[in-house]
Amino acid sequence: MDDEIRNLLNEEIKQQIQDLSNLKTGSEEKSDVIDDVVKLYKLAVEEDKMKQDSCEEQNQLNEQTKDRYVKIGIAAAEIILPLMFYAFWLRKGLKFEETGSFTSATFKGLINRFRPTK
Repeated sequence: MDDEIRNLLNEEIKQQIQDLSNLKTGSEEKSDVIDDVVKLYKLAVEEDKMKQDSCEEQNQLNEQTKDRYVKIGIAAAEIILPLMFYAFWLRKGLKFEETGSFTSATFKGLINRFRPTK
């Protein structure tokens, strides 16, 4: 519907400009037609500006959405990666100490240092 109205507006502007050539120079009727053409053209320009602003706003919203997803991904990685690291070394340490014949002082010290918080 928007394009249909835009086309009608453009056609009306063209028709008004073509009608100008048939009118007498300096006549009041020609001045009125020129005023009408100016008003229609301003209306067309304002519509273009509104359409452009709408597109820019939509692009800005899309960028904000992408930024939000990236920030959420980074926050999740900040939590998950250290937990994966701790789980890996904890498994290795428990596997080493599984036999129970001797224990590692290093592994005992590592357990105290595991902190999944900053």
